[in-house]
Amino acid sequence: MTGAPVLPRLAGARAPTRDAGRWWPVVPAAVAAAAGFWGLSVPSLWRDESVSALVARMPFGELRRFLADLDAVHALYYLLLRPFAALPWTPEIAVRLPSVLAFTAAALGVAALGRRLAGTPAGLYAGLLYALTPIAARYAQEARSYALVSAVAVLATWLLVKLLDRPGAGVCAAYGASVALLGWLHLYALLLVPAHLLTAWLPALRRPLTNPMPAVVRSAVAVGAAGAALVPLLVLAAGQRDAQVFWLRTPGWAELAAFPGDVAGAGAVVLFAAAVWGAVRAPAVAVWAVLPVALSFAISQVQPVYHPRYVLFAVPLLALLAGIGLAGVRWRAVPVAVLVLFAVLVFPAQAAMRQPAARPDDLRTLAATLAAEERPGDRVLFVPQRFRLFVAVYGAPYDRLTDLTRAPGAPGPRTAAELDAALKGVDRVWLISPRIGTKYADDERYRTLKGTLVPGQTRTYGSIHLTLWSRNN
Repeated sequence: MTGAPVLPRLAGARAPTRDAGRWWPVVPAAVAAAAGFWGLSVPSLWRDESVSALVARMPFGELRRFLADLDAVHALYYLLLRPFAALPWTPEIAVRLPSVLAFTAAALGVAALGRRLAGTPAGLYAGLLYALTPIAARYAQEARSYALVSAVAVLATWLLVKLLDRPGAGVCAAYGASVALLGWLHLYALLLVPAHLLTAWLPALRRPLTNPMPAVVRSAVAVGAAGAALVPLLVLAAGQRDAQVFWLRTPGWAELAAFPGDVAGAGAVVLFAAAVWGAVRAPAVAVWAVLPVALSFAISQVQPVYHPRYVLFAVPLLALLAGIGLAGVRWRAVPVAVLVLFAVLVFPAQAAMRQPAARPDDLRTLAATLAAEERPGDRVLFVPQRFRLFVAVYGAPYDRLTDLTRAPGAPGPRTAAELDAALKGVDRVWLISPRIGTKYADDERYRTLKGTLVPGQTRTYGSIHLTLWSRNN
């Protein structure tokens, strides 16, 4: 094995220039695209994806009101999703397509970045590892912003390398814009910025720079400008935090220890062992990959922000680190064997995530059940009200059923008295809710329904419950 450090290339060494080497990053991108499209339409959309699809289709006036109350942190993503949500394709393909494209771009970027830092083999190995990593492929097939965040994190890191290599006003502006874009797509992804700044400020991580201070100053200026561009989002997000991530809990050491398995499943040992060897050769890349996760965990001890998908943007940098590690092996057959082993180990996880009921909720089967069993005159009630947004991406049965949750034109849900009046002469109501338990047992709409109709069998579709309430004839 060879232990020569690779980071000097970060500052001064030129990337390989042979034409054949220039095109190698296309290979991981092609593998990522194949993985992204493999079984894309098979799993049902689940509640988070339903929100994405329905919000992306809202008229702008309704969208503005929705974002004023909730999900302002995802505003840019919803706007980017709008043209895809309007495509006349199956909803699974239409709304997941941006994530597949972002995953493909991220794999290309990882390979290009690895090539620039450590040579063509490092880039090829890193890109392939990323394309095969289960958590990356999982969120490549989700209609949420996480795959796009990862792609922008790779772009921002690429621009940082350029900024440290050849400081200039243009690349400084581009880097600042990429950081702002990263924050507008997901605020927690800004945990990458401290890792970037450490690279700029610590000589041990950025040596040897010919003229280091301009890069250091410009990186700080770029981050400051990006921060200013994010102020409106930060203000909105602060007011919505309790409604947005109330479900997060303080993680313990067990959650942190589970992170490698969350990322790579049975292939975790292979990926992280290669990354450890890569850290010896590329300490700056190790900082990029590790510090955001560590910061997320540390902050969560005071204010919970940690979840594996919220640090997904660190995974391409982890793959980059592992690719650099494999490229440090003298015997070229070893990296090939490691890649094959990794592909074999992660294949069961890759196949499992593409099963029809592989998502937390099976909204497609829920909609099919309603469509098959609804009768003329049936009504539907959502407890709480937001569950309509959680399930109605498969619109046909919900478009036909009269919604008792909210009166036409009313801004909020019906009161108990209003629901009681609306139930006059109604024989059957479909209740769509989470498990009622003690949390929703006191909901006034649920209590009114319970006092009027009798529940039948409850069927579950992940966390979504469907119960037919009818007159006790």
